[in-house]
Amino acid sequence: MKAVVTGGAGFIGSHLVDLLLVNDYEVLIIDNLCTGSLNNVDQTSKKISFINHDIRTPLPPDVFNDCSIVFHLAALADIVPSIDRPIDYMSTNVQGTVNVLEAARASNIKRVVYTASSTCYGVTSNFPTNENDLIAPTFPYALSKHLGELVFFHWLNLYGLKGLSLRLFNVYGPRARTSGNYGAVMGVFLAQKLAQKP
Repeated sequence: MKAVVTGGAGFIGSHLVDLLLVNDYEVLIIDNLCTGSLNNVDQTSKKISFINHDIRTPLPPDVFNDCSIVFHLAALADIVPSIDRPIDYMSTNVQGTVNVLEAARASNIKRVVYTASSTCYGVTSNFPTNENDLIAPTFPYALSKHLGELVFFHWLNLYGLKGLSLRLFNVYGPRARTSGNYGAVMGVFLAQKLAQKP
């Protein structure tokens, strides 16, 4: 079996690649290395192939031909930079998602998994937040990820793709960024703790 992981050199994507390899998958990583790093993946593994590609540009129609599942994690993340660069966020997180879905459709991929974001709920006062709570994106990052999710479900319904969307909340662990603002909050807290700062 072969899986595609867009954003596979990033923090979350590289851990997914590790898990897929343990489960005997071959993995095609598609990443432009904007925030990811090849140091996050086993570059000696013969089960990994890598394409340096920005998903804002359409993928070749046959790129997923021998794959059975696509995990779409490639995205621009973080709230604060999205305020300054909304066009980059919309083009990557919305049009980039369309490009990945079109490549999946061209190759008759059996299943697609999209990584959405909990930021779609905006500044909520409901804790724990329920997935059926009001969608109220406050910043361009949140809006772009939610629009990407709407595009994802539209493609599933219209073109008969199968898949699911995961709205991730503050993922943290090894390889997480320890700088930045809200998007890296757990990494920032960890860095502060290690430096014995408040």
